[in-house]
Amino acid sequence: MQNGVFFVAVIVLVSEFSIAQLPTAGPETPSPAMTDSVMKLPDATPVLLRTKQAVSSATAKVGDRVPFRVTEDVRVGDLIVIHRGAEAWGVVTAVQPRARKGHAGTMNITIQSTQLLTGEPAPLRAEEHLKGVGRSMGSDAVGVLAESRGIALPLLPLIMLEKGKDVHLDADTKVTAYLNGDMTLDRTAIDRVQPPQVHPTGPATVTIFRTSSSTGSVYAPSVYCGKIALARLSNGRYLRIKLPSGKFLVRSNDNQVLELHLEEGQEIYLQMQLAVHGMNLKGHVVQVSTGEGEDEVANLREMNAKDVIKVSDVSLAELQAMPEKK
Repeated sequence: MQNGVFFVAVIVLVSEFSIAQLPTAGPETPSPAMTDSVMKLPDATPVLLRTKQAVSSATAKVGDRVPFRVTEDVRVGDLIVIHRGAEAWGVVTAVQPRARKGHAGTMNITIQSTQLLTGEPAPLRAEEHLKGVGRSMGSDAVGVLAESRGIALPLLPLIMLEKGKDVHLDADTKVTAYLNGDMTLDRTAIDRVQPPQVHPTGPATVTIFRTSSSTGSVYAPSVYCGKIALARLSNGRYLRIKLPSGKFLVRSNDNQVLELHLEEGQEIYLQMQLAVHGMNLKGHVVQVSTGEGEDEVANLREMNAKDVIKVSDVSLAELQAMPEKK
């Protein structure tokens, strides 16, 4: 008997103004365009967001507001104009719950605005593609069922009436929006509300994390600082170490070295990713922004101290040495 084939329904997070690709990196600081009294926040400045709550095509209604939060400061020059943690909003513009005959749910959400540091609204636009999964049976599959000896025929109406899947936009989903049009800002007003600058002291903090995933969930690649194997990093876990200022080399077992230049009191976040090498999985370490690192680590569990090397018991020379290939 031929299996049913799947199809997808595309759920689009759209804007009526334009379509843009999602970037993988953080927002670039726009080139300053300032005088003594005014500054410009250019059109298409990226604003990184995360959803604050889950949204589903099973329960959403047209007109429902969808809350987001900004995950990275947006700056013009050295001034913050949209701060990390600012609220942003979207609205459900179309929704169709899953239906019989395998039709998947669909949902359109338009991101509309966020808030400047001064409290003024800033218009946004965005595009995001999600996929809802449906079920479908072709004519060939129906023919096979009909020819079977009476066993499958009573099930045919139930199979043909099986529903597809609703679409779910999970809480904490990453979305990139873009400023919708140039904005001229009062430089004095922006300067007046800048958060106080903090100058941390003491050792640098390096957090290395691995997000939860079903891919390679049992595999736990090692992470090295210099010649020292710090730990085997399990799925959905993180570890933190304190290091003095200076140059350090970090890697996993793919042997690609990440060079860190740590400063006093600095906070660094490194993500362990899994990469396919031939027939094997290997760990690969990349640096991410502080905002992204904090967001990801908030949903993970810290590794047990007994499973992580105590760096204070290791010589600084070994921690700063060139890692040995494994």
